[in-house]
Amino acid sequence: MQRFLTVFILLAASSTTALAADRSAKVDASVARLGALSPDERALLAPYIAQGPVVLTEFQNRQTDLPAVIYAARIHAPAKTVAQVIGKPSDYPGFMRALTSVDVQAVNGQMMAFDWTWGVTLFSLTGHNVMTTYPGDSTRGYRFDIRTTGGDLGIGRVMWRVYPDGPKKSLIVFSSRLDMRDANYITRQLASEGNAVNRTINVAVAMVTLLEVKTEAERRAGTHVDGKFASKPLRRPRVDMRALHPLLARGDLVFMDLDGDTMQSVTVVGRSGASVRRVRRVMLDPEVFGQSLLHGSCAEVIERTHQGVKFEWEIPIPLLHVGGEMMLRPSPTVVAVDGISGTLSKGRWRFDTYRYPGGEAGVIAWATFDPADSPKLIRKLIAGNTHFSHGFVAATQLAVMRSLRTRVHLMGR
Repeated sequence: MQRFLTVFILLAASSTTALAADRSAKVDASVARLGALSPDERALLAPYIAQGPVVLTEFQNRQTDLPAVIYAARIHAPAKTVAQVIGKPSDYPGFMRALTSVDVQAVNGQMMAFDWTWGVTLFSLTGHNVMTTYPGDSTRGYRFDIRTTGGDLGIGRVMWRVYPDGPKKSLIVFSSRLDMRDANYITRQLASEGNAVNRTINVAVAMVTLLEVKTEAERRAGTHVDGKFASKPLRRPRVDMRALHPLLARGDLVFMDLDGDTMQSVTVVGRSGASVRRVRRVMLDPEVFGQSLLHGSCAEVIERTHQGVKFEWEIPIPLLHVGGEMMLRPSPTVVAVDGISGTLSKGRWRFDTYRYPGGEAGVIAWATFDPADSPKLIRKLIAGNTHFSHGFVAATQLAVMRSLRTRVHLMGR
């Protein structure tokens, strides 16, 4: 009976996948290929991974209209320990604070079907997953493929790769893609705003999972560092834009500077596909640049002084209406945007450009802000979950880069 149930679940998932792919002429998110990081790319990103998790959000491809997101993080625990944490979903509720239950439905060899419930302050989410564990060891590393076949977060796929990094450390590369367009009412309403919001939720949810696994593996290895660290002044990050140029052809990169559970700053870098002059023209226009804070935002200048340009902004996203006042301080080099009142009033953002050979502008943006300084709904969602907060910060900074590039291209040459 158990074997029959497993086969039935897998066949049902495959049938649903084939039907969805046929209807949309796109590959279903639960089976579309997920990218990874090559050994050279992992070596290139090593200095940034040493500071905290790194996120690569790929551009759209021919397979699916929803790009994949790839995460990389160093864990101070042996690869075998990390694999044991990932490979036993029934233990997840013990260390994933938002996950209230995991119910294993069937096991067949290396495949496991399980349901999960994720409870947050406002509501509960449920989902149905199938995990495949591939053969591995502490020398070659480990791989896990998890397909979300239905539930409140839609359908999608996650791929875990655990690489040994010496006897007591590991590197995780975690690839994911969620499609919420056929999920529950709330996630459908958010996803209706397009890929920007879909991507934001994808990044935030995946970051929670990644950091919870990291914390639990380090706890088992006796290396986890608890507690808060003092905040550091916001400083320009050291980023080798020239070396990152080929990787930025795949997508935008987010670098997180973490001390324990304290987020010091978040940096996003990307290629603009336009000249430095054109990019800076957007950066120095408060109304256009204010609209770049997130896709769909509106901005209006209300005052110009010697200190800078004050503007109002708002983002009328369903269920998450946000807005406030900010000050933009123009400069021939670094452009500063500081929150004054309303949502993210304590946020600080800095932007600069890098000129590649041929004239294309690379964009470097670094920031510090607290998601708790947000609308009530977002505060409720975070509800003291530091890892969800970090995911929201990374997703928001990524959205700024994407929206800025959109504004640059809308302005024309």
